[in-house]
Amino acid sequence: MVVLGLLRSILFIEIIYLTMPASFADTQKIQSYSTPIISVQNAGKIQGYFNDGLAIFKGIPYAAPPINSYRWLPPQPVQEWQNIKKTTDFAPMCSQKPNSWDKDPSFHTASEDCLYLNIWAPQSYFANLNNQHFYPVMIWIHGGGFVSGGSSLPVYDPSELAKQGIVVVSFNYRLGRFGFFTHPALNSENEEYKSANYGLMDQIAALKWVQNNIPSFGGDSNNVTIFGESAGGASILSLMTIPEAKGLFNKAIIQSGTGHTRAFPPTPKDQAELKGSNFTQKHHISGNDIDILKQLRALPTDDIVGDLNIQNLKSDMFAGLIIDQTLLTQSLEDAYEKGDFYPVPLLIGDNDGDGVLLSKVTLPDLNKDLETTNDEINQIYNPNRNKSEMNVVRQIIADIQFLEPTRRLTQQFVKKNVPVYRYRFSYIADTARSYSSYGAPHFSEVPFVFNNLNSVYQSVSNQDRAMAKAIMTSWVNFAKNGNPSVTGFPNFLSVNQAPKQLLNFSMSGIRFEKDPFENRLNFIEKLFNLKKYKANMLVQEIPAKVNLPKYPTR
Repeated sequence: MVVLGLLRSILFIEIIYLTMPASFADTQKIQSYSTPIISVQNAGKIQGYFNDGLAIFKGIPYAAPPINSYRWLPPQPVQEWQNIKKTTDFAPMCSQKPNSWDKDPSFHTASEDCLYLNIWAPQSYFANLNNQHFYPVMIWIHGGGFVSGGSSLPVYDPSELAKQGIVVVSFNYRLGRFGFFTHPALNSENEEYKSANYGLMDQIAALKWVQNNIPSFGGDSNNVTIFGESAGGASILSLMTIPEAKGLFNKAIIQSGTGHTRAFPPTPKDQAELKGSNFTQKHHISGNDIDILKQLRALPTDDIVGDLNIQNLKSDMFAGLIIDQTLLTQSLEDAYEKGDFYPVPLLIGDNDGDGVLLSKVTLPDLNKDLETTNDEINQIYNPNRNKSEMNVVRQIIADIQFLEPTRRLTQQFVKKNVPVYRYRFSYIADTARSYSSYGAPHFSEVPFVFNNLNSVYQSVSNQDRAMAKAIMTSWVNFAKNGNPSVTGFPNFLSVNQAPKQLLNFSMSGIRFEKDPFENRLNFIEKLFNLKKYKANMLVQEIPAKVNLPKYPTR
């Protein structure tokens, strides 16, 4: 015991040993008695730390800083470093303007130098020098409308997921005009014409990094599940249509991320270039292509960010996802309708109050835009006339933006004969029930998935904890074996087996049932099919008022 104690007190005493299969033979795992140290392929050694049964690494560079001449280029390789790099603190979030509800200090330290990832792995893997047991991998893609957010937010702490025998990865990707921007001048310098969806390119680079390195952290590169919410879910839907991303993940979980298939489709490239030109004109940038790019890359970071955030999307100067004809060659709706996507087992769902991007829309506004009447709306949404107008409006917007597109996408996916499980989250935390009468808001499932309720709510009930444990376990089971069923709860059948049913995480418990909103979604589907719906009408500058304590939904 004395000898062992002395050994553990010596810093940076390392035992170097190979643990990888043949394809990873050049990657070494290095174990310090006090800290985990890993050798990253084509980069150098990194040092994390142990905490509460986990090995944790934060701020690992997966691409070169996209700054100066690298601004608006595809992610470039990391430059190799010589000394051991400490990866014990989060790197900055990607440059953005905080929303009114973004109170976390990390929002104010955002930077263009942001292409970093984080890993949480079971510590037990590092305790056994000859450990050949690899854990399933879950990779989180954060949301935020492609203009805000970051992997370091406390609500995304995946420690509880990792403790279930999972290696969890999260990462940042370029946002706003840094991540989704194009201009005719950018095409002239890029032989591959990769000049628009830089945020998606970052995501692909991060997924490739995981494939190359995750076995060194105890992760099974052949069992990778990507999961994301809102823009993170839309990112996954995009990645599934991109050939370059094929084979980088084996399963996917999409949480309220389906709006971009129908309600918020990607911007055609010519329109995106017009938005880019509007931006250069605002900043009095002109000349030939070389001059324009030089001036663009000389702009201060704050000028690129401007006032862009979820509360002010600046639609005339920001495109979001772009049909660039390189990564995205068509709308996501068309891609999935044609079957032009990479099929993987899928867990997909929405929240019953998902319409959070709510403008000052009234029921008469909706009637005019949808070419309906009060009687038609009330027959479907308010047959007993006991709901307020605002409640009805919220439900319609939720159905248009997320619920109907989710059902539609599920049906398209089933056509490929791949297992797809559909859920609905309609549970409201105990402390939030007084102001969430219209349903579980957009984003509200996230702290339950991470079983991280204390990061959001000042008080947590036993019922809240039980629901969080149940949904977290469902996600973990899906990541481990492709089946999200949980022992002790209703059997979760795939849509292939039960076409009209879903698993409802509801106020009255967890039920596998026929979709209670089927009539509503049939009504919205009819409107979509008649091409009456104008998607942009509901996306205004004023989001829904959200009152979640400490960290509001978005």
